Amino acid sequence: MAQNTSVLIVGAGPTGLAHALWLTKQGVKVRIIDKSTGPGETSRAMAVQARTLELYQQLDLADDVVAAGHPNLTMNLWANGKPKARLAMGEAGATVTPYPFILVFPQDQHEQLLIQRLEALGVSVERQTEFISYEEHTDYVLARLRLPDGSEDVCKTEFLSGCDGARSPIRHQIGAGFEGGTYKQIFYVADVRLSGLKPADEAHIALDQSDFVAVLSYGRKGMCRLIGVVTDGDPDKITFEDVGHRAIERLGIKVEAVNWFSTYRVHHRVTDTFRKGRVFLLGDAAHVHSPAGGQGMNTGISDSINLA
Repeated sequence: MAQNTSVLIVGAGPTGLAHALWLTKQGVKVRIIDKSTGPGETSRAMAVQARTLELYQQLDLADDVVAAGHPNLTMNLWANGKPKARLAMGEAGATVTPYPFILVFPQDQHEQLLIQRLEALGVSVERQTEFISYEEHTDYVLARLRLPDGSEDVCKTEFLSGCDGARSPIRHQIGAGFEGGTYKQIFYVADVRLSGLKPADEAHIALDQSDFVAVLSYGRKGMCRLIGVVTDGDPDKITFEDVGHRAIERLGIKVEAVNWFSTYRVHHRVTDTFRKGRVFLLGDAAHVHSPAGGQGMNTGISDSINLA
């Protein structure tokens, strides 16, 4: 049997990493595992909300995150190729939060920063280690794990935190429901290098008849995240060339290179129980959302810190 721990955390995305970091800083012994071979290598979730940064202040983490990311201080709204409104978020939110902007910070870089902070406290993610099942007892939980060499082990822990994503095996084992639905639209995300965007370092949302695109600047010259809707086609076969380009073109921009492209459907679901005995569900394991405003990652991080 493996060494005992106070909290076993399953899943090393932003939710699990933040959970481990906050618990460790409070002197709680944790073990964090993930079945992947390493941290994410794509940008995925990018928007870091003001509330997340306010929570990060607790561990003197906020300044490093802001310095590594790119604050989008202004949102420009377009319709049919013409600018219609400009919202200066710095002015609107200055009396509400010290972070009145949309911070763009790619998830792979975000995870690396959290991992570095966690390792500095003596805790490392155990990779290629998979949760199989658990047994709950009066004052502890026994979790069966599959180790990198294929053998199995048992971890004795006081509490089990499921940060294991929307398909959460832990949620399935506790028998929790996951009511909700799936929107019919197919969305795409693309990390691109582009030219012609004005102002180049601000956020833009463009509506053009049935086409839509949101553009978020990375802060590096010409690097942006595009988010839009795919009108039809097989999501497994769609490429960037297949998506609607009307709204993009009428912004006056030219996509020079596509570094990453993915399609997805938007789900809205929430579990009917966040806890069963000594077992907890956090982040996507407990609720999934539209990606608008970075709700998924930010609510997951809030879960992890609030529970810690």
